[in-house]
Amino acid sequence: MPNLPAKERVRRIAVIKLILGARAELSALGESRDLHLVLMAIRLGNYQGRPLDETALAVATSLPRTTVIRHIKALEELGRIKVVNTGRRALPILIGTDRPLTKGFYKRLEQLVVQASANLSKLDSSQVDSQRKEMLTDRQPSHRRDRG
Repeated sequence: MPNLPAKERVRRIAVIKLILGARAELSALGESRDLHLVLMAIRLGNYQGRPLDETALAVATSLPRTTVIRHIKALEELGRIKVVNTGRRALPILIGTDRPLTKGFYKRLEQLVVQASANLSKLDSSQVDSQRKEMLTDRQPSHRRDRG
């Protein structure tokens, strides 16, 4: 194991938990993880007002272009997107509304991100027990007062 300072180790734990949690949420959707990656990249382009073509989707998802094309066809058959041809470019556009499963997915992802952000923020202002490799709480130790 690399010799990391305790604070960096705790920081990486928070990030790894976020990544593993996001992966678990993707798997829980029940369809191909890659299909959902393509759909999320399509959503990103649509939400930003700049739909992505097949090549840009392949770059955004780090998937082969042929895989992206296959998933676009599957999403079109499922009625989740339509493909609009604009000259030489084919742009997948979202249609319909989010399914309840999709809304829950994004809510759970948001919770994972909020939790990871909170942990990282605490880490920036906390000390780390270098022996136990964990954050120390901000609570001050209680002192007993002598009454007498």
